[in-house]
Amino acid sequence: MPELGISVLPGSVVASHFQASAAGLAEGVAADRVDACVGTAGELAAIVDSVVAGQREVASALGRLADYVRDRRVDVALSEVLRAAGEASGFSADALAEGLPLLQVVLDVTGGDTRL
Repeated sequence: MPELGISVLPGSVVASHFQASAAGLAEGVAADRVDACVGTAGELAAIVDSVVAGQREVASALGRLADYVRDRRVDVALSEVLRAAGEASGFSADALAEGLPLLQVVLDVTGGDTRL
């Protein structure tokens, strides 16, 4: 791996960590575990904030992968699929972000430590 002046993990390692983290969150919010995983209004807000930011990062990563595939003339269709998936991830982040003011109202009314 070329020296970039910063520590860079292989993309497959980072993607595997991301997958494991997403799976952990999905498992944690299963009906029989959600109280332990979320519990408070503040925790819910923190989770949604992080998911919004993560979705935006996924959108960026997929867009860059689309550029990489396109620039190397690997496959035009694959590049288009990656670009579309990145845009969809961005739209998902935007939709989630629309709910942040509602979460803030809940926090303002109940406080962050209020059990849900």
